[in-house]
Amino acid sequence: MRSVLDPKRHYRKETGKSKAPEFAQVGTIIEGPTEFFSARLTNKERKKTLVEEILDAEREGGRFKRKYNEIQEKKMSGKRGHYNALRAKRTKQFKRR
Repeated sequence: MRSVLDPKRHYRKETGKSKAPEFAQVGTIIEGPTEFFSARLTNKERKKTLVEEILDAEREGGRFKRKYNEIQEKKMSGKRGHYNALRAKRTKQFKRR
């Protein structure tokens, strides 16, 4: 699912041989001094979890919604979409009279 978050980034295929780490750490990510203006999140943009940050970024960017609409347009551009458009035109003509 990593490709959903960033489609431009390439990851190597995971193999079944890799084991889960024996120890894990939980902490806060602190930006370095060189990223103060370029990659810094404001307090308003910071969320409690990574998932909340990702969902908020999606609300702002709308990438998933845009991609969904592109797929729907492509699906409806052919036979069925053309037929539905013709039917809609016919019903408008009959309603006017």
